[in-house]
Amino acid sequence: HNQTLCFKPNSIKVNEDIRTELTPKAICSRAAAKGYEEFYFPLVEQNRLRCVTNCTPGVDGAIDCGQGQCLLERSGPVCRCFSTDTHWFSGSRCEMAIHWRALVGGLAGGAGVLLLLLGLLSVWLVRSRGKDRQRRGQSWDEDRQWFEIWDEDTVGTFSNIGFEDDRIVNDESFHVALDNVDTSTKVHIQRPEMASSSL
Repeated sequence: HNQTLCFKPNSIKVNEDIRTELTPKAICSRAAAKGYEEFYFPLVEQNRLRCVTNCTPGVDGAIDCGQGQCLLERSGPVCRCFSTDTHWFSGSRCEMAIHWRALVGGLAGGAGVLLLLLGLLSVWLVRSRGKDRQRRGQSWDEDRQWFEIWDEDTVGTFSNIGFEDDRIVNDESFHVALDNVDTSTKVHIQRPEMASSSL
């Protein structure tokens, strides 16, 4: 009510160094959504300022996505490709067109080749198991023959029929069952004699 407001010119300091220049680039950076500022640039047309990106059609440096659409993402402009009833488009600029029939035919052919390979593998496994069974059957047949020619008087002796008949002995089919050996049986071995050779 009885107070007076006085203005003193030396009480206020004006800092003339701080100036904000409003450039077209700064205007576009402020107008862009957060995180997308670096992808917008100014385009001045007939005293009009437009903020555009490389996805804007008709601008120098605009990205041509062919059969797709240019979209601005946080990583920058990218092409999203379309697909039609007959074609599927792919590539960084949607430049590759793949016919749906060719794609389905290729996938079906690949699946057919895979099934064929699986079938051949199955046949091979069945045959190899059959051969193993056949080998085991031959082994039992050979054991049965050995028991049939076993002579009670020649206990503790054996002969190698494979070498006598000049047959090739297969080590894989030779099995020794030591748990069935009677260790109390006495073995009589005839002393070797030295034969003189006349050379």
